[in-house]
Amino acid sequence: MIFVDTSSKKDLAIAFLGELARMRRDRLQKIVKEVIGEELAAVMFNYARQVMEASPEKAAENASSMLILGYLIRIHEEGGIEPENLPV
Repeated sequence: MIFVDTSSKKDLAIAFLGELARMRRDRLQKIVKEVIGEELAAVMFNYARQVMEASPEKAAENASSMLILGYLIRIHEEGGIEPENLPV
């Protein structure tokens, strides 16, 4: 693991994405299975597929949106986003 001395979310994200890019596929799959779980990973995969198939010409924009949505889901899970008419 690479340690980054930073207080910037941007720098942390860049460092983490670099680490993911260098990570062995089997290690990444193990992390996904242990941290996210197969059921949630399938939900995310199916949602991403639906979005990408609906507008294939916007693949880069959609991929960026998927990363942002994943981040927002995590913040919501941690209680960082107050629900507004969301089921609890």
